Amino acid sequence: MEWTKPVIKEISVGLEINSYACAEI
Repeated sequence: MEWTKPVIKEISVGLEINSYACAEI
């Protein structure tokens, strides 16, 4: 289960980037 934390962190970071990109548009 050690690999799940980094994956979740990457997904959360990606969602943050997507939300910022959508906000700019």
